Amino acid sequence: MIRFSVSLRLALPAVLAAGALLPAVVSAQPQDSQSVAEAARRARAQKKTTDKPPARVITDDTLVVKKGDVQSATAEVPRMPGSAETSAQPAAGAANAPASQNASDDEKARPLLKQRVALKEKIKDAQSDLDLLQREFQLDQEAFYSSPDYANNTSGKAKLDALKQQISDKQQELDRLKAELAALPAAQENPSTTPPKP
Repeated sequence: MIRFSVSLRLALPAVLAAGALLPAVVSAQPQDSQSVAEAARRARAQKKTTDKPPARVITDDTLVVKKGDVQSATAEVPRMPGSAETSAQPAAGAANAPASQNASDDEKARPLLKQRVALKEKIKDAQSDLDLLQREFQLDQEAFYSSPDYANNTSGKAKLDALKQQISDKQQELDRLKAELAALPAAQENPSTTPPKP
């Protein structure tokens, strides 16, 4: 009984203190949430009231074209103030003459370019075929010589000789294609289509 009364004496003040603090903690929490909510409302209202600059709309009238831009390349013709615009028309027609000459040069160079591309594709295929033949030859050669009775294996020896001949033929074809490509005139770059170097 004495033990119970001692523990009750100690527990009673703790319970009373907790009971006194509980309403203060409970009432403080809604005030904090109200102040956070109020701060959020004020921030949204302030954000709405700040003046944003109007969105800029780009039109042909507001677009600023610098001299030398692509859009102004054909329109840039120096002329005297007060001169008629019809005098600029022949200059524009003269500017189109080199463009048509460049177009005809491109048409002349196109078959040569196609021929170069076709030859490069053939060279690539021939090189791939040669690589495959060489790998097959190495594998067959290793299999042939790993057999203890390779001296009597005439069919294996004939197969190796046939592969050697195919490799030789493919190498000659590859060399011929490379020589044919080298004999073609070098592709000339058109200065009008070449991008300027920075």
